[in-house]
Amino acid sequence: MGLLFGRGRGGSRSILRYIPFVRWIGPATTLAGFLATAYLVLAGRIDLTSLDQYRGVQPPRVIQPVKLETLSAKSDETIRIASFHIQEFGERKSSDPEVMALLASIVLQFDVVAIQGVRAATSQPVERLVELINRSGGRYRAVTSEPIGRTRSKEAYTFVWDEERIRWEPDSAYVVRDDNDRMHREPMVASFEARTTPSDGRRPFRFTLINVHTDLEGIHDLASPKNELSVLDDVFHRVREYEFQRSGMTDVIMLGTLHAPADGLGELGQVPNLISILGDASTIIRGTRTVDHILIDRQMTREFSGRSGVIDT
Repeated sequence: MGLLFGRGRGGSRSILRYIPFVRWIGPATTLAGFLATAYLVLAGRIDLTSLDQYRGVQPPRVIQPVKLETLSAKSDETIRIASFHIQEFGERKSSDPEVMALLASIVLQFDVVAIQGVRAATSQPVERLVELINRSGGRYRAVTSEPIGRTRSKEAYTFVWDEERIRWEPDSAYVVRDDNDRMHREPMVASFEARTTPSDGRRPFRFTLINVHTDLEGIHDLASPKNELSVLDDVFHRVREYEFQRSGMTDVIMLGTLHAPADGLGELGQVPNLISILGDASTIIRGTRTVDHILIDRQMTREFSGRSGVIDT
């Protein structure tokens, strides 16, 4: 279950369904840390140089709109997809003006952001973020899962997207069912479509995102039954199969915090044609490890421009 909310003022809310379909399936980056990013081409021309020259926004002392003119422009020919683990994003951080200004300035750079680490009983931290983004001139919406986890320390997933450039497919958001309790935090899934029509007349790019945050227990032992990487390969296969049967979706992207390098993804790394577009780029503050990934099937998702990177704020 979760909440869908939108434009800050007068945004609608609706309860999401907790959809079972995988019958047997059941700290990385910080708030000012790294953002793993992917860029997907919608048509021939690619213009992403502005992102390579990312400029941060000096946060104000009070929560107020972010100055959009200081942010890099988005291209009409591409969309940008990002994964962002905001550690312990709850009441404290969402009440901090400087933190929220920084988060808003980051999210505004992208068309869709998969967020991990929401620590709150409600979706209020994300609602505050979306409200600030929209008061800054954006037109964003978000969908947030219920808090997930085996212990009292639960986390929610969130997808935030730019309504002017991305369309969320209604009722497409759900949390993977885990009847056998094989994962501490079951992944969240949602499907989207670019609003921009490619210049060659093709249908706009449609894609499904699987938002993931693995548990650390057993993650460094690929033979351990507690290693969740041995479950995520099945999650990827089953989500792709389900989405194809449901809507003909073929482009499935798994992204989030996996706590493992690209060459240590175990059974997930053995999925045919599945690659981490970040490779061995470090995604933690100290710059020493790769724990976050955006995984695509290089045969199915041919719209990928080949451009990716990590933003250090």
